[in-house]
Amino acid sequence: MNYNCLIVDDELPARELVQNYLSKIPEANVVASCKNVIEAKSILQEEQVDILFLDIQMPEINGLEFLRLLKEVPATILITAHSEHALEGYELDVVDYLLKPVEFGRFYKAFVKAMNIVSTRSNTNKQVQSTRVPKNSQSDTKSIFIKTDKEIVKVDIEDILFIESMREYVKVFTGNKKLITLQSLSKFEEALPAENFFRVHRSYIVNVNSINKIMGNTIIIGDHKVPISRGQRQSFLDLINKQKLF
Repeated sequence: MNYNCLIVDDELPARELVQNYLSKIPEANVVASCKNVIEAKSILQEEQVDILFLDIQMPEINGLEFLRLLKEVPATILITAHSEHALEGYELDVVDYLLKPVEFGRFYKAFVKAMNIVSTRSNTNKQVQSTRVPKNSQSDTKSIFIKTDKEIVKVDIEDILFIESMREYVKVFTGNKKLITLQSLSKFEEALPAENFFRVHRSYIVNVNSINKIMGNTIIIGDHKVPISRGQRQSFLDLINKQKLF
């Protein structure tokens, strides 16, 4: 199993050292290396990140402030030249706290700890999923009810083109309307049939049957363009291949 890693440090040599260390670990896959938390936030919105390597002292927003802003926090390893933030870091439930300069042996120990935590979370989520009503593969459910601000609307599943996340809200696009509901994208992902609906991006689910064409990392659905994240691209193409691809 590979673990997607994100590096965030305002110093280039520090980022390069972490990337070099990760290149020696077969399970590590570096999705991005960022010089500030603004770049990192953008990556986290697009990619599935398992392990975050985070500096504390950075311009504008420091690493600890950044962690407090995140709703979903990856397994985080703090790497810093300052020891005085250790307690605060552990209060934020970080995996480990490494002081610069970091030797590879100490770094690898922290990585293994983070890897074990991610694996445990994954297994726990699978166990939770197994206790739920199985997601329909050939769904008998032809429609769902969506609660908007003023009404509850019945929507035929086959009419859904794609769904876009807007933080705590989602937009559901159908052939002739757009519905906004106070719901998470994950709830729709659980409810919709897996053979037709795929989460191509942290913020988008598409109905495979509604796709007009795919151009690079962009899906065209009518007049709409939906991005495909790098982390989901291969799984999405595998699903497309199961459809009749000539």
